[in-house]
Order: sequence, then C-alpha cells, then structure tokens
Amino acid sequence: MNDAVSARHVRSLSHSILATVLVFTLVAVLATAIALVTVAYFSEEERSEDLLVEQARSCAQVLEEYPADARVGVLEQQFAGPERFTLIDPAGDVIFDTAVRDGALENHFERPEMLAAEHAGEGVLVRHSDTLNRDTVYVAERLSDGYFVRVSEERLSLPAFLGSMALPVGVVLVIAVILVIMLSRFLTSRIMRPLDELDVHDPLSGDAYEEMRPLLLRIDEQKEQLRRQNEELKEADGLRREFSANVSHEMKTPLQVISGSAEMIASGLVDPDDIGEFGRRIYLESQRLRALINDVLTLSRLDESSFASAERVPVDMLELVQRTCERLRPLAREHGIELGFSGADLHTLGNEALLEQAVSNLVENGIRYSDDGGTVNVRVEIDEMSGEPCIAVRVSDDGIGISEQDREKIFERFYRTEKSRSKETGGTGLGLAIVKHAALYHGGDIEVESVLGAGSTFTLRLPLEPLDC
Repeated sequence: MNDAVSARHVRSLSHSILATVLVFTLVAVLATAIALVTVAYFSEEERSEDLLVEQARSCAQVLEEYPADARVGVLEQQFAGPERFTLIDPAGDVIFDTAVRDGALENHFERPEMLAAEHAGEGVLVRHSDTLNRDTVYVAERLSDGYFVRVSEERLSLPAFLGSMALPVGVVLVIAVILVIMLSRFLTSRIMRPLDELDVHDPLSGDAYEEMRPLLLRIDEQKEQLRRQNEELKEADGLRREFSANVSHEMKTPLQVISGSAEMIASGLVDPDDIGEFGRRIYLESQRLRALINDVLTLSRLDESSFASAERVPVDMLELVQRTCERLRPLAREHGIELGFSGADLHTLGNEALLEQAVSNLVENGIRYSDDGGTVNVRVEIDEMSGEPCIAVRVSDDGIGISEQDREKIFERFYRTEKSRSKETGGTGLGLAIVKHAALYHGGDIEVESVLGAGSTFTLRLPLEPLDC
C-alpha cells in the first residue's frame, strides 16, 4: 500500500513538472511571438514612413520643374500608384486628389502636416481612424511657389496588425505545444527516473541526484530511528510481559498460603493449638505480599517518571544513613549481624523518601545475604563520577559474595542469586532494581564489587551539593 501511495505521489510530481514546463514554455513562446510581431510592426512602419517621405520629396522635385497649371497632368501620368497624392494651392484649397476625382474637398491649410510644411518645408503626421481601425501617414512638401503636394498611405494599426497575425501565431503556438509536450515528457521521464528507481527501504542505495542526498540522509536516519524505536518498543513490551508474569508468579505463592491457611481455619480443620501458627503464617505472607506490591508501585512510578513532579530538597546523606541503620538494627540483631555506619556530612539534592528506600534496600540486602555473626558497614564519603566530585554511599558486608555471572544481572527485576534464601529472608527480587532506577533518577549510578565467599561492597554515587544548597 505504501509503495502504491509513493508511486501515486511520483506520478503527481511528474504531472506537476510537465504542466509547469508546458505553461512556462507557452507563456515564453506567446510573449516572444508578441514581442517579435510588435518589433516587426514598428520596424516596418518606420521603413514605410521613410519610403513615403522619400516618395513625397521625389514628387515635389518633379513638380518643381513644371508650372502650376501642368502639375495635375504630371500627377495623373507619373504618380498613379497605390499612394494618395494631393495637390494644394497656397490658400489650402485642394486642386487635385488621386483618391477623390469628383467632388470638392475641404480646405487643408489648418491640417497639422500642412502647418508643419508651411513652417519647415516638410510635415509628417500619422492619424488614427477609429472607424476603419487604421492609421494614415501624411507627408506634406511645400513647393517654391507656395503650392503643396501631400502624399498619404493607409496602414493597419498595431492592434489590427496583431489581430491579423493571430492565425499564424496560433499555428506557431499549436506546433510549439506539440513540441513542448513531447520534449517535456522526455525530459520529465529523464528527471523522474532516479525518483522512480528510488528504494524507500534503502534510500542511499543506487544513483540519486546529489541535491537529494541531504534529504535521503535524513530519510535514512529517520528510518534507522524508527527501526530502533520499534526494537525498543518490542523490548519494552517483552519486559512488560516478563514483569507482569513475574509479578503474577511472585504474588501467587503468598496468596495461596494466605488463602489455604484461612480456608483451613474457617473449615475447622486446624487444631485450636495450631491456630496461632497458622495466623503467624498468614501475617508473614501478607507482609511479604505488601512489600512486593510496594516495590512494584515504586518501580512503576520510576518507569513513568512520576517522581519528577516531586520537589527535590537538600538531603543530608549521613543523617539519612544513620536513620536507616537505626531502623534496621533490630533486623540485624535478629540475624546476628553487627551493623555500623560512618562518614562525612555530605548533601545531595533529591527525593529524600526514594533515597532512603534505596539505602535501606542496600543495607537490608547486606543483612539478608550475610551469615550469622557477620558485619555490615555503611560509609558516606567523597568519590568521583565523570571527573567530578560526588557522594559515595558504600554498603559492605562479609557475606556469601556474588559470582561474576550473577553480578551482571543482580540489578534486573526479580533476579535472585539464591532464590530459596531470598524467599526465606522475605526478599521480593526488586530491591536492587529499585536502587538502580533511584540512582539513575538522581543522575547517579550504582556498582558492585564482590568476592565469592568473602563479601560484597555496593557503591551508590550521587551528585554532590554544597551545604548551603
């Protein structure tokens, strides 16, 4: 379908090019024809006027050789051409006119060409007749004895001349249209061939106009961007499906325990002495379920950038660590773990609740994966990130350690190094994933160093803010 649309667009472009070339060519041909005809008209007008002046002068020279009473005969015998000859006496009365043989003509003395001839010896005038749509050229010559000879000739006016040329110009235009259409089709096909052969799936392949290369590069970049976005969407969809499946799986076990225990108590199948144990089991599983739900909600908020709307405030990281360790000290004593903290008074700008959860997850992780009698230490100190000073919160334990293979995956959601131990200690499999996303949210990072069987050190790095922030 897309190829059909593209082909339709190409055809539309081809027709547009053809129409544009045709219109411009026709306009150019028409304008050129009108200009040439106009130039030809004025050139011919000037030439014929010069000839008429020469003819009038020649006629005057001939008449000068004859007396006044013999000049009519001379005009009749020697000047009987298509031009009109008029002999006029010094008073302006017409003695003879080759166009009007019978009948008197009005006095010509006040005619402009006559006045000019009276004053300068020669007068030339062009008069237009609206009735006949013609121009008449008059050339008057004054003879030595005061007589005048006037020669006149009719010619088509410019509009009439252009009208008379309509047919030949129209024929030329028709021929031009035919030739232009043929030439335009040929040129258009040559121009469009690289576009027709353009592979939209691989625009940079094949030959293309150099002027189109920037456009093709952008198309290729956008195509590559769309491909990456599609891959990211597929990956995100896969992660969403996997996450949903993991959440369902993790919820199923505590729900089954809660439901089964409650059902046995309700049906009277539990010995009264064992009801307390069943109640404790229900409580523990409900707490586990609650922790799972809270972690899922936290990750969802991080994924959706819901924390972005929360105000960022100065956070005293040493005070936050102290508060977290005091809260988790009972859990540490329960597992026989010695929990300690130390460090400098350093501040960052961020979401205090989210940072406390991240630190709490790291400390809890150290407690749960350490053997009885072990130690967990938390230090707040200056480190370096991307060449700039930063805060480093280091959580170290002397527990079971993490294999190199597991270190690459421990920040993934629901990934556990020891599934049975995690479930026994109440872990949800989301704690380290929350730490990672919290670090990224604050413009920091998280890394782990570990030796299998000797312990691990998690380092949470955060941007450093001055004390007066």
